[in-house]
Amino acid sequence: MKKLLIATLVCASAMSAIVQESLFIYDENKIYLQLLERQKSLVIDHLDDNGYELYGPKGTRKWLKQLNIPSTELISVSNKNSGDYPSAAQINQQIRKIAASNPNIFKIIKIGESERGQDLLVVKISDNVNVDELEPEVKLVANMHGDEIMGREVLMQLLEDIAQNYNTDADIREMIQNTELYVMPSLNPDGADKRRRGNANWVDLNRSFPDFTTGNDARNAPAETKAMMRFQANRNFSLSFNYHGGAVVVNYPWDTTHEHHKENDLIVELSKLYSFSTGYFVSDSRFTDGIVNGYEWYEVNGGMQDWSYHWHNDLQVTIEVSRSKWPRYSSRDYYYRENKEAIFNYVKAAQRGFALKLQENGVVEVEQLKNGRYKKLGEFVTRNNEFHKVLSTGNYRVKFKGPTIEKEKIITVRENNQIRYMQL
Repeated sequence: MKKLLIATLVCASAMSAIVQESLFIYDENKIYLQLLERQKSLVIDHLDDNGYELYGPKGTRKWLKQLNIPSTELISVSNKNSGDYPSAAQINQQIRKIAASNPNIFKIIKIGESERGQDLLVVKISDNVNVDELEPEVKLVANMHGDEIMGREVLMQLLEDIAQNYNTDADIREMIQNTELYVMPSLNPDGADKRRRGNANWVDLNRSFPDFTTGNDARNAPAETKAMMRFQANRNFSLSFNYHGGAVVVNYPWDTTHEHHKENDLIVELSKLYSFSTGYFVSDSRFTDGIVNGYEWYEVNGGMQDWSYHWHNDLQVTIEVSRSKWPRYSSRDYYYRENKEAIFNYVKAAQRGFALKLQENGVVEVEQLKNGRYKKLGEFVTRNNEFHKVLSTGNYRVKFKGPTIEKEKIITVRENNQIRYMQL
């Protein structure tokens, strides 16, 4: 019977991580963790000292009971907290109203539709919003888990703040004049309306992206994931974050492998830039400095964070913005106020490094000078005859190879240095 249940679980989510049942596993000494990690149909999340969250298809709870694994149903949305939040349709109405209030800097981009046909909206914010400028492109996303709601509200507050204060707030103007900012308050509107982790088909979006360590692809990915992949394939994002909930920490790559990221020092620096700029991250987090390497916390396969950098040169971190996944709606002002400076500082960090204006598309190879030798950071495909790269302080060699052009430059990135613009 146990073997039959395991087979059923694996079959149920062979193509996607189906999260119909939500449980908390009491496992202080992590004695069940290895067994559960081997079940590819199950999703493990938010490890703490007492245990961890577990999500899976129907039958998961019964299977756990037969194995005598102690668990309880996980309820992340209490009735007292749920009533005040806008519906996904109301959020989209608010987005359109905000954008219409200042069309000179706001532009709505519909990147697709959810599984239930709701619009997936991104707001581009720029001082030349209808022009594709040679400026760093930064992407902020929230609510890919439908029951992790506060990130959506923080980004909505950000849009409102920019709309109301762009003409009078010097920090906002400086950020928007030097950055192409793309804000997506909700990647999972169907899940938000259902107040659950998965989308309309119970798929966990943050386990549905291509994973470079397992070779899985996105042919069977949900509509929301495919929309994000199409959107990013046509842009040059160099820096991003995505908001989650259920903890207080900045989670940085890699999520899917124990190997250190080639730009680990930079990613740690950016993570601390965010956590140290808030009023509560360092003090309320169970992690030192309010940051953690994703894999050292728990393994995630098919996450957006790792996919974003591996295939698109987009340095992305995952920010768990609230310990409660569904705090009282009245606390949204608090969370935006506490995170505003961190958001601004993180976005402005995209100004470090270089940007290329190219005559043709090709491949850019970046090497960093260490101990007298250049060490390869990676090779990156260019799009739209542009390329942007956020870098830590140091000396670099940049090589470009296109169909008809090959060029090389030596650049220096200094502390607090503004982005270096070059033509090749």
